Amino acid sequence: MNNARQLALKAIYRINEEEGYSNLVVNNLLNQSQLDKRDRSLATQLIYGTIRMRNSLDWIINQVANRKVKEMTSWVRNALRLGVYQIKFLDRIPAPAACNETVEVAKGHCNRGAVKFINGVLRNIIRNLDEIDYPSLQQQPVQHIRYKYSQPQWLVERWVKRFGQEKTIEICKSLNQVPPTVIRTNTLQVTTGELLADLVTEGAQAEEIKMLPEAVELTDYSAVERLITFQEGKFQVQGFSSMLVGHVLAPTEDSLVVDLCGAPGGKATHLAQLMNNQGKVYAVDIHDHKLDLIKENCERLGINNIETIREDGREVSFEEEVDQVLIDAPCSGLGIIAKKPEIRWQKKPQDLKELQQLQLELLANAAEFLKSGGELVYSTCTFTKQENQEVITKFLEEFTSFSIVDLTEQMVELGLEGYLSDGCLQLLPDQKLLEGFFIAKLVKN
Repeated sequence: MNNARQLALKAIYRINEEEGYSNLVVNNLLNQSQLDKRDRSLATQLIYGTIRMRNSLDWIINQVANRKVKEMTSWVRNALRLGVYQIKFLDRIPAPAACNETVEVAKGHCNRGAVKFINGVLRNIIRNLDEIDYPSLQQQPVQHIRYKYSQPQWLVERWVKRFGQEKTIEICKSLNQVPPTVIRTNTLQVTTGELLADLVTEGAQAEEIKMLPEAVELTDYSAVERLITFQEGKFQVQGFSSMLVGHVLAPTEDSLVVDLCGAPGGKATHLAQLMNNQGKVYAVDIHDHKLDLIKENCERLGINNIETIREDGREVSFEEEVDQVLIDAPCSGLGIIAKKPEIRWQKKPQDLKELQQLQLELLANAAEFLKSGGELVYSTCTFTKQENQEVITKFLEEFTSFSIVDLTEQMVELGLEGYLSDGCLQLLPDQKLLEGFFIAKLVKN
């Protein structure tokens, strides 16, 4: 068990102090470790839970410790967060055991005085936990939501203003859930029914998601990369909201499609699949290592109608007539906080302005090479107006030859009409399968 906690503390430190990406840090450390399935599961739960609930944990620590969290040394504050997470949120680990084992793993990174301090604070929290409360929802709604549901203040302020307290709490709760693992059947190889049977054969459990024919939820499995069905290219990991993007673009078998921000290839390979591996998809990205990920996915999935192009999406051009363009734009990622909880701590309000400029530049370039009568889908995995509705409004003001294609009919069929706004789709992370996604479809007249 201590090995799992040692790994967890190392990961938490790298994510909180070095701004590491949780998925990369966790995969890297787990792959280097010799942990069995049970300990891998515990380590993963401790890492993601501690990162997710950081504001709540810091509030609790600050009520008890004689030094504020931000004034502590980095290993001390992260060891305390790890300990308090177990004490507050994990019922199956007895509080004294959580305290003792956290103190043990802290010894590898802290001096004797610091270890003694950690032990004292954790024992004090165990004694007083029932008396520690969050700020009042009635008197300080933003501070209550910020600390109880562990979100940064600037986001809570925006959400309360836009959605109201009740909806904000609903969104925060959803973003704090462990997200479902959704995969996309590679229908070039197997049917969804065949994939489900194959998964059962290798000891995994999965169920079909009725709303989309290729969508499947993995409910019990060891590690995706270890599944034979994955290695054989029978599926691709891709979220439900992300899969909607390909269906909205709806390319045909003879289409020439440009995926302007193609890496790591989830949406590009989905487009290729919807095109039955025919026509042509150009997947553009500025980084070689990211293009390699697209190529690896294509090879595993048996896709050969994708060509990668190393170029800046704001500058690339095409001599051929491009039928459709997908811009899955770089964004704040606030809609996928459940999957990548560190995003809430790493993004700042000023990032949104810079991102909007980049998003508009991508759209402006696509407008130049898209043929007349061609279609463009703009998508993000966020739900800020600044990166979504404002971007489309500004683009349409400048490029008057474009107009919005109303998605109402398509979304009514999927039961998602409640998320429509001016013909565009703004999903909120308020349901199990939904991530915060924006999708707009435009046509060049």
